[in-house]
Amino acid sequence: MPQSTILFENTRSRNPVIALDPQILENSVNDEKNIRILKLVDILSRNLEIEQIIEIFALEIQSQVPHSGYRYEASDLGLDISWGETTGACANYRLKIQNRHLGEISFFRETGFSENELCILEDMLCATIYPVKNALMYQIALKSAYSDPLTGLNNRAAMEKLLPREIELAHRHTQSMALLVMDLDGFKQINDCYGHDVGDQVLRNVSGVLHTAVRNTDLLYRYGGDEFVGGLSQTDVNGAFEVSERIRRGVEALPAYGDQKSDKVEMSIGITMIQDDDDFNIAFRRADQALYKAKQSGKNRIIIS
Repeated sequence: MPQSTILFENTRSRNPVIALDPQILENSVNDEKNIRILKLVDILSRNLEIEQIIEIFALEIQSQVPHSGYRYEASDLGLDISWGETTGACANYRLKIQNRHLGEISFFRETGFSENELCILEDMLCATIYPVKNALMYQIALKSAYSDPLTGLNNRAAMEKLLPREIELAHRHTQSMALLVMDLDGFKQINDCYGHDVGDQVLRNVSGVLHTAVRNTDLLYRYGGDEFVGGLSQTDVNGAFEVSERIRRGVEALPAYGDQKSDKVEMSIGITMIQDDDDFNIAFRRADQALYKAKQSGKNRIIIS
């Protein structure tokens, strides 16, 4: 049977695995294996969330290729999705279409995979290529729409879409979560005195402080102007305070931006812990009130509400 572009390769053996062309699959309606792949393509193509595509694929192959965990990585988009035990024997594949890399997927279990299991896995991986490609293109479009071009942080639209979902997940899994609302002290004076170019550099520097103070799994947003929001998953109140203090000290340590030593910015932060009956709006208002108290009581400080 004719074959098409290399779509993925087994990084363990370094041998390319040739995937069947979708048109060929459609014409092979009497081939039981290809019919199974087509059905899986149809299921996966209904999703644009890469996490769901990988999860559905793993469930579909579990009966034929048992595994105790999986991991999918697409470093270009900062995606690192895993489930279960990711140690032991590993079947690893680098997904690609033509010269475009689509990330790597690995399956794990305690004992090694047989040649027959690897053949089944490789056959079924044909079904993932185009759904994964479409999902990644969707992620790229979202990243562009939801990214603040000045700081590289997520913007307000991203916050209003993603943070409510994170709060719902925290409720569902009975996990602690903290919400931070942060505002710069002294930014307006610097912006007014030295211009927007200096003000923009201040915001970029503060963004760098925020990135270094949190984990990769935490969520950061530029809410607007010089105000920022953070969502810290699986974090208790002590952990939230420690992160906030790292942010406060990091901003405080930034150099002066003008002629006077006083031409500096500082950060006031309001913290609230997500409670059982909270939705995003309730939690945000409470954190925002804590920020207001921090501003009113002297600035450059942290208040927990």
